[in-house]
Amino acid sequence: MGWGPFRRGAHRHSAQVALVLITTLALLAGHALTPNRARAHESVGPVQVGTSYSIRRAEALGLDWKVTYDELLDMHFKVIRLGVYWSDVDADGYDQLDWLMNESARAGQPVVLTVGMKSLGWPEFYIPDQYLPRIANGGEVSHDPLLGEAVLPFIQETVERYGAYPNLVAWQVENEPFNPSGPNRWWIGKDLLTSELAVVRETDQARHPLIVNVFGHFNMQLDAASSRSGQTLGSLLGFDSDSAERDALSVLRPGDVLGSDVYTRIGYSFLGHNGVAEADSNWDDRVADWQKSALAEQKTAWVTEAQAEPWEADDSTVSDPQSFSPPDVERTFHDLKLAGQTTVLLWGAEYWYWSLANGDPTWLEAARSILRSEAKAPAL
Repeated sequence: MGWGPFRRGAHRHSAQVALVLITTLALLAGHALTPNRARAHESVGPVQVGTSYSIRRAEALGLDWKVTYDELLDMHFKVIRLGVYWSDVDADGYDQLDWLMNESARAGQPVVLTVGMKSLGWPEFYIPDQYLPRIANGGEVSHDPLLGEAVLPFIQETVERYGAYPNLVAWQVENEPFNPSGPNRWWIGKDLLTSELAVVRETDQARHPLIVNVFGHFNMQLDAASSRSGQTLGSLLGFDSDSAERDALSVLRPGDVLGSDVYTRIGYSFLGHNGVAEADSNWDDRVADWQKSALAEQKTAWVTEAQAEPWEADDSTVSDPQSFSPPDVERTFHDLKLAGQTTVLLWGAEYWYWSLANGDPTWLEAARSILRSEAKAPAL
């Protein structure tokens, strides 16, 4: 992707011509075999609507991050997820995060804090320079023992600092740890993540639930992009497309949360052509299936990111997005609600305010419309 401030999730690389042919055949076969929507789901009631906020993303868009966050607080989301950026804290301390947490507490705003080496937004990994791992592209960063030894004290320090805040409702440990992402397509292994979870559990006196989230797989082309196996024939055919979900459930305890990150229309650029990859027609059934798996293990399921901003192929369509629109935001949310999702965090808050500043209020109004429709949802 070329639209820097809005980059997130799995990063695609150009494939060889032979691989393109395999991908095309796989996609054609996949669409031919994709079943019609198997069933309609019953909504259990109003949805707890949240969002995420990143100082880094706000500043990249030229926004005043304090003003923007105060405006976001005025919308009264059920929860706001905040990222803790290890490299930033290492360089400048916790002052900015202190401000966000204190403003949230003043407003009575429930928050989730994301801790670890991965956080919200491109380039995904935020590791201080002195701890950068010497790991090949597409590799597991956990294989660098010094990195693991360094990140655990950082997580402990963060939990000690914010664990007593009355408006903290959960910790998210890493962001999409099992999905390769960023310019190096690194990912975090299960053993290190288990150690990170243990540090949070041992340090957090309030025993907040823990969240582990994964990037959802709803299209074989996108599965190949975020597969730990790389662009192998098996991953192109979707054979390992739910491995991250299985791994996430296996490290959680009863009462913890499996988070799914749902993107249904993603722009891509290949061989000089820009296009939009769309989720398969039964994507919401797959989200519902993982929710059922979580509930069967006495765990909760959230949609930690629901696409509510464009994901463009490059900068040429910044002013006229081709991948996603405000009506798409409401349709995606509606489908998630019908699939039985009870907590959904909309992704794109910084973009809504950037659009508003550039004369387009429709993105922010789409979010406000969803909040109005779910106003009767209980507090977290």
